[in-house]
Amino acid sequence: MHTEREHVRGWLSGREHWILERETSEAFNDFLCRFPWTTSRVRWSEVPHTTRELPEAETPDLPEGDDDWSRFLTDFRTLPAGRHDFVFLMYAWREPGIVCATADALQDLDHLYSSAPGPRYFCGADVSEGVVIPVFGDFAEYDDGGGTVTAFTGETR
Repeated sequence: MHTEREHVRGWLSGREHWILERETSEAFNDFLCRFPWTTSRVRWSEVPHTTRELPEAETPDLPEGDDDWSRFLTDFRTLPAGRHDFVFLMYAWREPGIVCATADALQDLDHLYSSAPGPRYFCGADVSEGVVIPVFGDFAEYDDGGGTVTAFTGETR
């Protein structure tokens, strides 16, 4: 399972996170299946969305808030998937997924999904009194080939 891979476990070490059982991935997959699909991804041409390119790397020599990642995160926070402090990362519908801080996950999507190539889906998640609540309607797709995140911007059905 992807959540047990060494690079994922290493990344999670020392970070606030939760591993959610496969039932959460199955429910998220069922939700996503309500949308039109191509053979491997949501058919975005038929779904309200916006696409953002991920910055290539952090630029530590710039003042905080003035680098590409800070601008990307500020912009992403205006989208439904970015309005949550946490995200649920789904690897496969038959596997557990990870909930972790949104900013951390976005900066390392390529690393976290490196053992699961192709379009990958994640959604916002809230944590209340220690209970994790994934918000499937606030979802986005990570495209490892294009280095982009496409976020759903419409109303859920």
